[in-house]
Amino acid sequence: MHALLKELYDYHHDASKVIDELSVLLNHLKQATSPLVDSQAVFHLLSVLHSDEERQHHQNEELIRKQLVAREIPLHPRIQDLENDHNGFDRIADHLKLLVDSELSHKEISAIIDDYILKYYDHIDGEENIFFPMADKYLSDLDWQEIKNQWQS
Repeated sequence: MHALLKELYDYHHDASKVIDELSVLLNHLKQATSPLVDSQAVFHLLSVLHSDEERQHHQNEELIRKQLVAREIPLHPRIQDLENDHNGFDRIADHLKLLVDSELSHKEISAIIDDYILKYYDHIDGEENIFFPMADKYLSDLDWQEIKNQWQS
């Protein structure tokens, strides 16, 4: 696996730990009767998942995706959809921020966040099992050097 892909994979691993922690807190929130029980921690973890580091991660993935598209090889449809996924996660992050002061019930907030978690894991799965292996297989050393020159750390 190319070192830049390994960096992206490691980021997924770290994000998965945050999501696992978020899931535990979300289960507590679902059972809570007080509006403040664990909700502050839930929203903190959501903000961690939508940091500048997350945006850079997606921008770096886009560098690889664009280079792979430029190779003019048949690509899995999931790879074509990654740009939409990345843009969608930005919109979801904005929507999740609005939940902090919303009048929604714990159940409604939990359902929205549960949906987000499912989408996030599905996205990671597509990248790690389809996108990363194709990039590793089809991108040349020159392609990787071009990507590295634009990489955001």
